[in-house]
Amino acid sequence: MRETKIITIVGAGSSRTPALVGSIVDYKERFPLEKIIFFDIDPIRMGKMQRYMELVLKQEMPECQVIFTTDKELAYTGVDAVLVQMRAGNTAMRSLDEKIPLKHGLVGQETCGPGGFAYGMRSIGAMIEMVNDIRAVNKDAWILNYTNPAAIVAVALDKVFPDDKRILNLCDQPYSMMRTYAKILGKEEHTLKAEYFGLNHFGWFTDIVGKEDNKSYFNEVMDYLGTNEFKPYNAEQRSQSWLETYKRVNKYLSFFTEYLPNTYLQYYFFPEEIVEESDPNYTRADEAVASREKDVFELCAKAEGRDTLGDLEILKGSVFGNLMIEVAESILYDLNEDFVVIVKNNGIIPNFSPDAMIEVAGTLGKDGPTTPVYGEIKPFYKGLMEGQYAYELLTVESYLEESYEKALMALTLNRSIVDPQKAKAVLDDLMEANKDYWVLK
Repeated sequence: MRETKIITIVGAGSSRTPALVGSIVDYKERFPLEKIIFFDIDPIRMGKMQRYMELVLKQEMPECQVIFTTDKELAYTGVDAVLVQMRAGNTAMRSLDEKIPLKHGLVGQETCGPGGFAYGMRSIGAMIEMVNDIRAVNKDAWILNYTNPAAIVAVALDKVFPDDKRILNLCDQPYSMMRTYAKILGKEEHTLKAEYFGLNHFGWFTDIVGKEDNKSYFNEVMDYLGTNEFKPYNAEQRSQSWLETYKRVNKYLSFFTEYLPNTYLQYYFFPEEIVEESDPNYTRADEAVASREKDVFELCAKAEGRDTLGDLEILKGSVFGNLMIEVAESILYDLNEDFVVIVKNNGIIPNFSPDAMIEVAGTLGKDGPTTPVYGEIKPFYKGLMEGQYAYELLTVESYLEESYEKALMALTLNRSIVDPQKAKAVLDDLMEANKDYWVLK
């Protein structure tokens, strides 16, 4: 049996956490834990799910010590890895991130466009504080960050902590899309690996390769998408808005057929269409509250007063949770498994900004990511990525310098906005809504 590990989950008040616990249970033989620390600055929200998660772990992993805390020193001392899934401002601020841009006729999405800018500005401060808190008591723990927008957070943490080689930012969308490609091909997901390049939420699959036969299945997927609607592997569990998101991959491919796009590129290629189809009074934030949060909190409420889990189901099936555990496993046990990771470019793409935090295929082991040189990218992709990276960099600089001008430059560069008049109008409204989180002068 492998050596047991200790992990902390930051943002344990997230409605995703019970399914993450389900992933921990599923992987308990591969990733044995002696202690799990659940940390959140909101004890009330975390408390709604605490008893349920205690009972799941008591039944499935009785040897594992379980701690719920709001104490930072307790949360970070002596742990091997910190899994971070915080949302600064919670769902209430996500709702504003989505609805304020729509009021201006702009894309209302939590990680892309002006909403992603506002969320990114909140996340930067929260993440810097968290890294400082961790390093004050633990110099060696791996900080595995899934906090969005990962692109902006990655640039910020690289600027502020350039010498910290145990911070890794990740996203589950390439992982989720690979699961969908595996279903299309009739294969097990872990028998395939991606060839991929881009920025977070702004990238392309250039190949899908069998790990054992080294065969390319890219054309097979492309042929399928030429005659079939692209649907996520778990389409029956997805909202209509997510089904529309996947369908737009088909639309993208009606224009450009060289590579398979990340689904998030829809916000940059078809922003007007997305705004037209959006309801400014009911966005994905509302969907999340009405569906996942409602279902999770109702299930967890049934655990109150119980001594055993009884007939309560164990929430599972989370791509998000599985990725978090597989990444931690690959690093802490030096497995060098394949993932799509966010790393500093440093020549991986020789004709692209060396300081950019790019998203590419690589492996993860005890020293972190290993990523081969990808090679030069073509002008179309380079042009798109340079503009997006400039937006990310200016966003981070605007936060660190409290610069209104750089924030305005960032939003004007964003492909979902472009117009400086709209950029200024939405920036002013977002500043007012976020005055408790960030300030510009």
